[in-house]
Amino acid sequence: MTQLEDTQTIVASEATDAALITRDAAAFPASVQTRLDSAMSGYVHAVVEDQWPRMRAGHPNYGATETHLQAAFHVLQTYAPKSRQEQVFYQQAVGHLDDVASQRRARITMARQEQPPLLQALAIGGALVLVPLTFLYGMRKLRVQILFVASVAGLVGFSLLLVFVLDRPFAGDLSVSPAPYREGALAQYRAK
Repeated sequence: MTQLEDTQTIVASEATDAALITRDAAAFPASVQTRLDSAMSGYVHAVVEDQWPRMRAGHPNYGATETHLQAAFHVLQTYAPKSRQEQVFYQQAVGHLDDVASQRRARITMARQEQPPLLQALAIGGALVLVPLTFLYGMRKLRVQILFVASVAGLVGFSLLLVFVLDRPFAGDLSVSPAPYREGALAQYRAK
C-alpha cells in the first residue's frame, strides 16, 4: 500500500471510532451523554476546521484536538456505569476512544512524513542521468530520436511528479479528504 492509501485507512478508522463513541454514548445517562457528545463534537470540528488546514500546509499540530480528546477521556474517567448495559457500552466507548487517540497520532505522523533526502536525490539524479543517456541510443531519423527522448523524459517526469504528490497525503489534488468526519453519525456535528 502507498502512504496515501495507508493514510486514508487511518482517517476512515479514526472517524468510524469517533462515530461509534457517539453511538455508544446513547446508553449513558443524559448528562454524561451530553458532555461526551460535546467533547466529540469539539474534536470533530477541531480535526476538520483546524487540524486539516495545518496538515495540508505541512504543519500538523497535536494541540488542535488535545483539549477535546482530553475532555472525552475525562467524561469517561469520571463516569461509573451502573447497569450491565451501561458497562458494556462504557467498555466499548473507552476502547473506541483509545483507538481514536492512537489513530490521531498515526494521522499526524503520516502528515509529518516526507521522503528522505537521499531518496529525493536518487530520484532526481536518476532522471538527470537517464534522460541524457537516451541520446546515446542512435536512431536513423532525428524525429524518431526526439520522440524517443521526449517519451522517456515525459515518463520520468510524470513518475517524479507522482512520487512527490503521493509523498504528502494531505496536500494537493490527490489528497486525503476529511469527508469521513462529515458523514454518518458524525454528520450531526456539522450543524453545531
